[in-house]
Amino acid sequence: MSSRENPSSDVELLARLSAGDLAAASALYDRYAGVLLALAQRIVRDQAEAEDVVHDAFVTVHDRAAQYSADRGSVVAWLVTLVRNLSIDRVRRRERRGGILRRVASEELRQAVRDPEAQLSDATVHARVRRALAKLPDVQRATLEVTFFEGLSYPEIAEREGVALGTIKSRAARALASLRQELEAEGVSLRDLFGEPQA
Repeated sequence: MSSRENPSSDVELLARLSAGDLAAASALYDRYAGVLLALAQRIVRDQAEAEDVVHDAFVTVHDRAAQYSADRGSVVAWLVTLVRNLSIDRVRRRERRGGILRRVASEELRQAVRDPEAQLSDATVHARVRRALAKLPDVQRATLEVTFFEGLSYPEIAEREGVALGTIKSRAARALASLRQELEAEGVSLRDLFGEPQA
């Protein structure tokens, strides 16, 4: 049934969701996922990423259902705005990562042409970093990978994983401490790699 046929039904679903009724989330998903997926795909231009965006949107809806106010517009408009914003954020992160990777690749090529010995040294350091990362617990390694390689901020990670910001900060601090210890065992300085990141 569409929201036109029963204008209050979407609002009722959100009210049920805020009260912990997961079936309400499923009903909202069934009602709007197709439209939201099409919107996300138009923006991010990738099916898998669009699916991730819609998933993240419904996680956010679950967390924020109680904050919805009908005064601000319809539920579907709220969902569309949420998916649009998440899609744009994802494209910006992807472009930012792409720019970083292009600069790194360009610099590595210049280094290889100028100084093959330095390039060999870098490859050795990279291998040591990979070994150090592999020794970390899965949760710590995942936190560092999301932070450094996906470019997500701590609040973004907390929102995506549905955990408290303080938990993410503590996890990142433990992960950096563990990585520092493992790198030292490999003869590599964390300060040299990252400029001593702050947790």
